[in-house]
Amino acid sequence: MEMKDRLKAFRKYLGLTQNDVADRLHIRQTHVSAMENGTKNITDRTISDICREFSISEEWLRTGSGDMRIPIENEAAAAVSDLVEKSNPLYDVIKGIMVAYQKLDGPSREVIDQFILDAVSQRGRPQNAPEPTAPDLSELTIDEKVELYRQELEREKKVAGESQALPKNA
Repeated sequence: MEMKDRLKAFRKYLGLTQNDVADRLHIRQTHVSAMENGTKNITDRTISDICREFSISEEWLRTGSGDMRIPIENEAAAAVSDLVEKSNPLYDVIKGIMVAYQKLDGPSREVIDQFILDAVSQRGRPQNAPEPTAPDLSELTIDEKVELYRQELEREKKVAGESQALPKNA
């Protein structure tokens, strides 16, 4: 079986039309048709896009050996890898989020972690973001309160400076 045949086989296996594949790869249906009938070569970029978009094993698509589908644990690793590729239009945003998250203190990370877990468990965006609960300051001295406020301002200043200083496509 040639690669053109495996291209058609995975499409049929997933119950997709040539238009479905073309839409997800951002190419024309005629291009998919030409690849399937062998009149157009399948480029490395297209192979990479197919494997990423449809969770198809690159080894299987190129050679026919191994399983057609990427095992689920490898699929997750591939998704994360794609997110941090410089070619991803959201690369700078994702990098900024990761850098800012790394620099958070433990309690701040816990708030973010809980928010994300809540959002995922609701299978979508929460209607109203939960308000972080303020610590009980009634037992603190005025100096301790001022110190907490100063630390919070420093954190905000640091995060704002880092997000502005992120180089484009670095």
